[in-house]
Amino acid sequence: MAYKTNFKNIDLDKYYFDEKTANIVVQYIEENVKHVKGDKAGEPFILEQWQKDDIIKPLFGWKHKATGLRKYTSAYIEIPKKSGKSFLAASIACVFIDIEREGGSEIVGVAWGRKQAGLVFDATKQVIQKSPRLKSKCNIYRNSITAPDHIGGLKTYQILSKEAGGEDGINPQLAIIDELHVHKNNEVLEMVEKSQGARKQPLSFIITTAGSDLYGIGYQRHEQAIDIAKGLIEDESQLVCVYGADKEDDPFDERTWKKANPNYNISIGKRAYEKEANKAMVSAASLNSFKRYYLNVWTQSKDGWINDEVWTKSHWDFDDEMLRDYPCYGGLDLSSRSDITAFSLVWKIDEKYYSKNWFWLPEDKGTQSADKKNIQYREWVRDEYIEETSGNVIDYDFIIYKLGQLNKLYDIQSIAYDNWNSHHIAPKLYEEGFDLIEFRQGFKSMNAPTKELQAMVESKKFNHGNNPVLRWMVGNASVKSDPAGNIKLEKDTRSPNKKIDGLISNIMAFGLWLDKPDSNKSYLEEGDLYII
Repeated sequence: MAYKTNFKNIDLDKYYFDEKTANIVVQYIEENVKHVKGDKAGEPFILEQWQKDDIIKPLFGWKHKATGLRKYTSAYIEIPKKSGKSFLAASIACVFIDIEREGGSEIVGVAWGRKQAGLVFDATKQVIQKSPRLKSKCNIYRNSITAPDHIGGLKTYQILSKEAGGEDGINPQLAIIDELHVHKNNEVLEMVEKSQGARKQPLSFIITTAGSDLYGIGYQRHEQAIDIAKGLIEDESQLVCVYGADKEDDPFDERTWKKANPNYNISIGKRAYEKEANKAMVSAASLNSFKRYYLNVWTQSKDGWINDEVWTKSHWDFDDEMLRDYPCYGGLDLSSRSDITAFSLVWKIDEKYYSKNWFWLPEDKGTQSADKKNIQYREWVRDEYIEETSGNVIDYDFIIYKLGQLNKLYDIQSIAYDNWNSHHIAPKLYEEGFDLIEFRQGFKSMNAPTKELQAMVESKKFNHGNNPVLRWMVGNASVKSDPAGNIKLEKDTRSPNKKIDGLISNIMAFGLWLDKPDSNKSYLEEGDLYII
């Protein structure tokens, strides 16, 4: 897999290639940047052909005919580990520190964590120390680098992270966004990119490896970049360069390694790949890491319940109004009072299933949250996939009211719920006339509906409505088995912010359909469910 900007499709009536400038930048890097680590320490950094042709030359060479300004104001570079990623970014930082002619130029290194933000910055410091030209021009401090500009002002390079703060008031000419895949949301990235608006020819330079969060901003930008490279999204201002293996490639074949890493046998050799591949052969966790870091393949963080590609294909367009004419079953997964609560309705129509989902969250965990680990909650509240209740705990009376509204709109037969943490709300729902069925979370209760729901999704007979919150929760779920082969889903207890509540509410609602009177056998008869 290699997705790159197709320069043959550039409109030559609007743009031209400045060969002289492109060559000057290449020459500058190769004359002033020296390796700082490994066997080549102290030697000039000679750019590989792919680095010149795919990144450096097009970034600095393609320009607008009308203004002479650079065509590309953003770049998305995704390459495997040991491809010279940080060093390439440091080289571009040196270009902007030294020969970029813009007064008061600001450079920022951006990452989610302070440590990550410092990697390219520290590499830049080391490059400066080994370059007589740069060393004579730059002042190096603990958290910044400064150099004079061409009009008597000062250029600065500093690092920003969500941990360190300091984002306010910046106006960067160059923003280096490192390892986007670990960003929890788009907050930092969006702020930095918006802050570049006053610059004539800024550059937002994203450089990352693949990650394990298929629902975060990193994967969103990955997908967007590939669509730009394919021509499915029109964005003439973004340069794209993505190298990696395809998901169906044999991860242990050397041909895959060569395909995935353009620096194979240059900055990393066969022996290093063999070492990591041997680990991956005996460990599922190591295999995931090998695919991400060395093959640049996005993966789920663990052995999930349903592959994301399978899940996303199980939906189709339909008239939502038709659901009013059919009976449905509900599933209510109650959170602790300070967390997300999920409610699902599932219909069975012509041997296919339809799901609608509602999520509630205390505002102190959503738009007013200071906990940045609640990754997309703000976006989902904004897009009305999650509804907030006031305060720092969930408002059960509000949820009862909402369920009452839904009961007027739809023909809800029964609602399955988990008895845990339900003593506040279950009696009130019963008083409101709801038929409630206690649905325990043990292997016997969860096994049949979980397996059957998986089969429905795999056969594209369960329409989940493409709900992004539910998709995220599906990706958070892992399978746990008992000695008898029964299964249930659970979240990773080491990652409490990875929720699966909406998935559980769907399984419970779907499970009630399996107990219809015309079923051959009811798993409800096994003693794990109770009607109150």
